[in-house]
Amino acid sequence: MTIKKSKLIEFVNLINECCSVMDDNEVSNWINLPNPNLNMQMPIDVFNEEGTDRIYRLLYFIEIGEADLY
Repeated sequence: MTIKKSKLIEFVNLINECCSVMDDNEVSNWINLPNPNLNMQMPIDVFNEEGTDRIYRLLYFIEIGEADLY
């Protein structure tokens, strides 16, 4: 997994948000597995290619019980 230096703080904020929505032990798996709610893209790839909007939207739906982790 590679994170650009210029996006490091944004990545840390994303991981912190993930930790608030799911069990800390799930975050490393979740960020690196294809997700059906992201058109089978891995969240880390979405982050690197597009930014955080889609991921934060998905995390919101996971938090309210409208989407599954995997």
